[in-house]
Amino acid sequence: MRNMILKILIRIILIAAFILTPGLMAQELSVQMPGGLEKIDYFLENNSIVYFSMSQMAGLLGERLSWEEVGLSILFVTDYHRMIFFPGSPYFRVDDSVKNLTYAAKLKDGQLYLPAQTFFPFLDNVRQEHIAWDSGRRSVKVNSERYNVTDIALAPKANGLLIEIFLNEPKEYELFTSEGNWINVTIAGGKINRRQILSYKSSSLLLDLNAFQFENSAQISMRFKRDIGKYTHRLQSNPVRIQISLLDTSAAALAPGGPGPVGPDKLIDRVIIDPGHGGTDYGAIGPKSTREKEIVLDIARRLAKLIRKDKLFVAYMTRDKDINVSLKERADMANRSKGDIFVSIHANASIKRGVRGFQVFFLAPAKNDSARAAAQLENAPFLAEKRTRSEEGKDNLSYILSDMIQTEFQTESSDLAAMMEKELRRSVSETSNRGIDQAGFFVLNGVYMPSVLVETAFITNREDEKLLNNKEYREQMARSIYEGLKKLKAKYESR
Repeated sequence: MRNMILKILIRIILIAAFILTPGLMAQELSVQMPGGLEKIDYFLENNSIVYFSMSQMAGLLGERLSWEEVGLSILFVTDYHRMIFFPGSPYFRVDDSVKNLTYAAKLKDGQLYLPAQTFFPFLDNVRQEHIAWDSGRRSVKVNSERYNVTDIALAPKANGLLIEIFLNEPKEYELFTSEGNWINVTIAGGKINRRQILSYKSSSLLLDLNAFQFENSAQISMRFKRDIGKYTHRLQSNPVRIQISLLDTSAAALAPGGPGPVGPDKLIDRVIIDPGHGGTDYGAIGPKSTREKEIVLDIARRLAKLIRKDKLFVAYMTRDKDINVSLKERADMANRSKGDIFVSIHANASIKRGVRGFQVFFLAPAKNDSARAAAQLENAPFLAEKRTRSEEGKDNLSYILSDMIQTEFQTESSDLAAMMEKELRRSVSETSNRGIDQAGFFVLNGVYMPSVLVETAFITNREDEKLLNNKEYREQMARSIYEGLKKLKAKYESR
């Protein structure tokens, strides 16, 4: 009897130990696939956030994950889209856009784990299948219905409205207007994600929105609140989308604080100086813990001091101390001050520690991976700002595309970039000159004036970090930027 009781006690202890030992009880999510029920691993973070194995989910979808940069970033490729994840970071890339998962991607037992609630909507938009997450049941459903018309976005501009219909592959389409201010787009062979398209039905720009699925085509019909004037349309790539530009400003409300009387026909005498980051946003951090926000604020103050001494311009700073300033606040301040030139000052960063040098950017679609990387780095903090779904789409479009508003000042912005780069090249020899480039920076997109972004050096490079900590180098930077401003003033005011 005593032996039997002892055996029972030992068995109870072993069972309890098994239950209480972390990792022994594997947790699995149900994934309803067209071919049957599958299981993938997951774990809970803070007892509420479900992290699922993206490595296993990719396998179920017939795809796989691979290291883009070994130990630093993980790549997931679908037929028409690329996603890049950064373990330990909530930010990830979808093609040329930067997205925010809210919760950081994680590596566990050699697998990539992502937060289910915030990631599955992104996955649904880039896959042809419909993928839905059920948080109550902690399950995923993959519908075999294949979508190739996946999303829509509307973005007000200074002289009209930009509409984009996103596709998974190039398709022939027909566009026509009808009575009642309707624009109708019929897409041959289209399979439409009606749920996603109709989620924009409450847009303040539309009176009505319909999405129709026919046997051999799909149609999106948009009814606008005001009369439709002139418009253009075309099929764009990377990502594939039908782009419609309503050029008549009566078709949409003007963008707030539209372009004022700035540029070559007026005096250039108001300079907006924008030191990047600030407050809880440290910006990039160097190997010796140098913070970008502190370096660029010092350069901006030196530039403002030079301007105020000579009195050729009036200088306004978006921040003159260590505080958080949002994208909207920076743009509003610049436009409210009726600035003629906007200069944003930053320090670049790279996962490749050997990369170094200064560079000047103006706003336009990025032409290379290096420019895209710089834009991604500087845009990331702004993506964390709270915004509605429609506002997020608008911002993403605004920084990817150089259209309407920015086209008006692109010549002057390009000239300013060239003049500043020339002055930097002439006076700064301690690091590399990476030249002039173009990219889609959020901070440049909301301001209605010629604008540039100056990357003063790579703070992640030890030699460049040492330079940025040198007062003389920061003074050189400020003086070179100032000389570029004077060159632009002399060129355009003499006309």
